[in-house]
Amino acid sequence: MAAEEIVAGLLLDLAIIIIVAKSFEELISYYGYPPVLGDILAGIMLGPTVLDILSPTTVEELDLIKWLGIISLLFLAGLETKFSVFMKSLRQSFNVALGGIFVSYAVGYFSGIMLGLDSATSLFIGAILTATSVGLTVKTLTDIGAMGTRISATILGAAVLDDVGGLIVLGLTVALVTTGVARIEDLIITVIIAAVFYILLVMGLHRSSKIIWKGIRHISHLQDTSIALLLAITLIFAWASVKVNLSLVVGAYAVGLAFSEITGIEGVTRRFSLIPDIFASIFFVLSTATIDLKQYLIHPEYLVIIGVITLMAFVGKIFGCGLASKLSGFNMHESMFIGFGMLPRAEVSLVITSLGVTYGVLDESIIAAVVVIIYSTSIITPLVLSRQWQKIRKRYGK
Repeated sequence: MAAEEIVAGLLLDLAIIIIVAKSFEELISYYGYPPVLGDILAGIMLGPTVLDILSPTTVEELDLIKWLGIISLLFLAGLETKFSVFMKSLRQSFNVALGGIFVSYAVGYFSGIMLGLDSATSLFIGAILTATSVGLTVKTLTDIGAMGTRISATILGAAVLDDVGGLIVLGLTVALVTTGVARIEDLIITVIIAAVFYILLVMGLHRSSKIIWKGIRHISHLQDTSIALLLAITLIFAWASVKVNLSLVVGAYAVGLAFSEITGIEGVTRRFSLIPDIFASIFFVLSTATIDLKQYLIHPEYLVIIGVITLMAFVGKIFGCGLASKLSGFNMHESMFIGFGMLPRAEVSLVITSLGVTYGVLDESIIAAVVVIIYSTSIITPLVLSRQWQKIRKRYGK
């Protein structure tokens, strides 16, 4: 009975999350903004920043549902991207990822030095600013109807490459901070393993996707068995991605991409979309409900550090990714769109921050800056992408 009471409490919390998230989505959508912004505001409202309804224990216990939401969203994004479009955009994606990582790391490091912080702290600030959280961008691209275009394929490809590049940056940073020397051979091995895994995953699954799909359809006498089996495959490769130090969402996106051009997959896409429509909202609510913003803003001595690092977070991705996009052949509006699409930060930034705290090189002022960056980029990105897409959608016939 006690177990049922615990489950009942979680079900009530889940119901509150869904009701508040969808209410805010409807309100935000009514005024012409992407619904994902409603999920972010719902998380702020239900979390410790405002009402403090969702306890840390509740958020932790709902963690699996949260990740199912973002995994299903990235799988759907892969299905909607199309493999051929992704491959055509690969060179641009590489340039965008490289530009964003290089500029973000540089401005992060030098902003720390200008603030009078030591070299180790500045290195970690640079590493924090290189991270991109693509889940919010994917939801926004879906909301505004930009998914499946060359520009969205470039952003998603860059996000994947950004994950691999992040391994290099974090490895270098930790090595320099802890030993003063970076073992290049260790970094090379780590990156090769991650890159080979991803290449084999995408290319191997794509080449065998027709055979796998034929086998799935052959054994699927029930209507939703094919969807369930594809989801199971996605979960397996999301797990495998973590084993090679990549994000869960990298594997999920790769599976969707591999099956994106299979004949008859459109029916799966339509039916599957209901899963992320509900559960991705839970991801964004819980992600923003984990952080208490006000506890950091009550310290006026943090404001300069928060302001400078937050500004550099925007400059690094918008300028770095935007300039790389422009040099890759996109026009100014498209380049700005890509720059803002690579702007959001979330879990990876927090993980790097926690690592920096563990090594004793980051204090609460940097934590405060990261919290503000997560909130500000989460709110601003959907707003800007929505407006920018209105200016460029005619090119894609949207």
